[in-house]
Amino acid sequence: MTAIVTSKFRTVNAENFKEDIGANSVYVAIGKPDVWSLTTSDTTDTTPFTPNDHSDDIGEARANFMAMQKISSTDITHVIPRYTWDGATAYVAWDSNDGSINDKKYYVITSEFKVYKCIIAGTSTSTIQPTQTLTVPTAESDGYSWKYMYTLTVADSEKFLTTSYLPVKTVSLGGQGTVLGAVSSSTTVILSEINSKIHTGMTVSGTGISGTPTVTAIAGSVLTLSTSQSISNAVILTFVYASDSDASNSLSEGDYAQYLNQRASLLHANAAGIERIEISAGGAYSSTPTVTITGDGTGATGTAVMTGTSPNQVVASVTVTNKGTNYSYADISFNSGSASANATIAPPLGHGVDPVSELGGFFVGINTQLSGAGGAGADLTVGNDFRQISLIKNPTNFGTTTISTAGTLKAMNYLDFTSGVTVANYSVDELLVGGTSGAQAYVVQIDSSNGYIYYTQNSKTGYTDFSNGETVTGQTSTTAGVLESSSAVGDPEVNRGSGEMLFLENRNPINRSTTQIEDIKVIIEF
Repeated sequence: MTAIVTSKFRTVNAENFKEDIGANSVYVAIGKPDVWSLTTSDTTDTTPFTPNDHSDDIGEARANFMAMQKISSTDITHVIPRYTWDGATAYVAWDSNDGSINDKKYYVITSEFKVYKCIIAGTSTSTIQPTQTLTVPTAESDGYSWKYMYTLTVADSEKFLTTSYLPVKTVSLGGQGTVLGAVSSSTTVILSEINSKIHTGMTVSGTGISGTPTVTAIAGSVLTLSTSQSISNAVILTFVYASDSDASNSLSEGDYAQYLNQRASLLHANAAGIERIEISAGGAYSSTPTVTITGDGTGATGTAVMTGTSPNQVVASVTVTNKGTNYSYADISFNSGSASANATIAPPLGHGVDPVSELGGFFVGINTQLSGAGGAGADLTVGNDFRQISLIKNPTNFGTTTISTAGTLKAMNYLDFTSGVTVANYSVDELLVGGTSGAQAYVVQIDSSNGYIYYTQNSKTGYTDFSNGETVTGQTSTTAGVLESSSAVGDPEVNRGSGEMLFLENRNPINRSTTQIEDIKVIIEF
C-alpha cells in the first residue's frame, strides 16, 4: 500500500495544536545550567547532545528544569518559510497540480513587508518588486503576475519574523457552529460547541434561518437571536460581521486591514475557477481546435492559441476566457489532433482569502520573552545560563493535581542553611557535596536574604537526597555550611514530572542577565 499525508491534514494539525495551546496551560521551561559533559569532573562545554524521544532523555530534561514561563494564545501563530524578494530570483507559479509546491518559492515577502503569491511566473528572474494591494492578481512588466495576500503587522514582525520564517494568518471572516437539537419558533439556539470567533452582533445564515437575525447574547453554547427561528437539528449556521464597523471594533488595526483584503478577494474571486491551462503536448493541426473544459464546476471556457503554419500548427497555449467556479478537478480536451493540457485550479475560495491554507501554513511559531529583571528569589533567575528549552502542557502545582496557571514558576528544590551560614560565599555553578548523604548537586541560584541555595541534579550528580543538619561543601569555593535540622530541602513550585513534554531542544549556553531579554522562538513543523 502507498499513502500520503496531505498538506491540508498538516495544516489542520498545526491549527489544532495552535488552538490546543490557547485552551491549556502551556509553559516554556528553561533548564540545564551545567555544561554538556558526561561527568561532574569534566567542566568543559561540548557540543549539545542530540535529544531522543524516550524516557531517559525526557526525564533528564525534567530534572534539569530551572524555571517555567506560561505562554498565551498570542504567543503562537502559523509560520511559513521566508522567501524575501531580491530582484535576482526566478520564482515559480502556484500550481494546484504540483504536489511539492510547498517546497518551492511561489510566494515572497517584500521590503515593504507585503506578502505576495505568484500566479504567473515570468521566463526569468523577477525584476519588478510588487507593491500593489489589489484584490485580483496583477501583472508586472517582467512577466510575473502577483496576488497581494497581506501586509505583515509591526507586532507580528517583532514577535514572529525570523531570517528563515515569517508569520501567516487567516483573519476570520466569521465563524460556524452546528445546531444541537431542532429549534421551533424560538430565539434560543444551542450549538454543539461555541466557536471563539462568534460574538454578539454577528448576523446568522443557514438552512431554516428566516430574515437576517443577529446574535444578541451568548451564554456558553447557548445563543440568543434577535428574532424567532425554526431550525432543524445538525444544521450548520454561519456567523459573519454585521458591518465593517463591527469588524473594525472587533479586530486590531492590522487584522482589520487584512480582513478587508480577504473579504474583497472573496467577492472578486472565481472560487475554485480555472486559473490557467498549461500545454503538455502541442499536437499538429491545420486549423485551430476547440477547447473543452470538463469537470465538476461550471462556466470555464478557453481558446487555443496556435503557432506555426498549416497543416503543422501546434497549440502553443490556451487563453482562459472564463475561469468558471467550483472546480475540484478539470480535464482539458481538444476536438481533434493530439494536443494535451492540464488545468491549474484556484483555491476553493479564490486567491487571497485563506493565506494559511494557500501558503502551506503547517508550521507553528512560538515566541516568548524572558525578562532580565528579577531579584535573588525571582522565578526566572539571572546570573546563570541555560542549555535546554522545553514546552510543557498542563504541569501541576507541587504536591497537588491542580494545573498550574501562574505566569512564572520556579522548578528547583532549594537547600535551607542555618542562620550562621553566609550562602553568598558559595559559587554559582559549583558542585555541592553533602557530608553525610554524599548527595551532589549544582548551584543554580543563591538567595542570600533567605539563606537558600537553589540547585539541580541530573544523571551526572545522581539523585541522592540531602539530609537535614548535614554539612554541605562547595567543591570550587570550599565553602562549608550546615543545613537546618529539619525541612532543610525546600520544594519547587511545580511538579517537575507532571504535564506533557511537547518539545525539547538542546542548545549552546544562553546567559541570563538583568540587562537583557531573551527572545525565545520555537518553530514546529507538522
